[in-house]
Amino acid sequence: MSSAALAFVKMQGVGNDFVVLDALSQPFAPDFDFALAASELCRRRWSIGGDGLLLLDVPDDAAKHAGATVRMRMWNPDGSEDMCGNGLRCIAALAHRRGYAPRDFTVQTLASLRQVSILENSSVRAAMGEPQFERSLIPLDAPCENFTSSTGLNYTLPLGDRLIHHVNSLSTGSTHTVIFGEHPNESDFQRLSPLIENHPWFPQRTSVLWANIVGENHLNLRIWERGVGETLACGTGACAAAVAFIMRHGEPKVRVESKGGVLTVEWRRGAEIFLTGPAQIVCEGTLAR
Repeated sequence: MSSAALAFVKMQGVGNDFVVLDALSQPFAPDFDFALAASELCRRRWSIGGDGLLLLDVPDDAAKHAGATVRMRMWNPDGSEDMCGNGLRCIAALAHRRGYAPRDFTVQTLASLRQVSILENSSVRAAMGEPQFERSLIPLDAPCENFTSSTGLNYTLPLGDRLIHHVNSLSTGSTHTVIFGEHPNESDFQRLSPLIENHPWFPQRTSVLWANIVGENHLNLRIWERGVGETLACGTGACAAAVAFIMRHGEPKVRVESKGGVLTVEWRRGAEIFLTGPAQIVCEGTLAR
């Protein structure tokens, strides 16, 4: 990273926290290493700390012609670039607050263009695209005999000497694996989650959502994000869990609760997912390097 002082914003959406860099007010050199910056800036106790690094930037020419107002990029603490639902809502909130965008606008993301709306009480509603169920698109590279269809829904995952049941893998911009049932105990959560994340069936790794149905249209998640570890919330993960739930129960609106708070997910088959929840600035500052 450059030795120059670095202006940053710390933001959070239901406890999913990010270091945000604004390239619209502070342009970066073409060779700036954002992957390295993510690994350095997201280190808790040694730096600002966060679940990921977000960049607010201008859209590329193609996205601009298609109507994008700003661009979001996101890197996990391990330096891998990814898509992030809570990050999208944070970028949208910051872009509107700083006068770069109106209340309703389009953001270019790694997954595609996403429509966002700034609501009252620091809440943002974001279109999250359509879920992908086909194993080749998730991607989920597994023997066909383990599945009853071409999708990654409702299968059993072999994990060492045990089998994990009620498993659902899908993509909501990145790979997610939803496991329905009671949450595992602390020891099993910490041991099994990284094994599933790095299971050979997932060529791009997977986030892991342990999903407990706690009421009518109400899920409680414990979350292990790929490239991060345990997080308090995950927007794309909440979408994946809600979609898997809706596929089982048919209700179009789900309340998804995690350690960081509550998100609302709306989805009907054949349509886009919509994710609604808070996005807030924690602090702003300058990091001396």
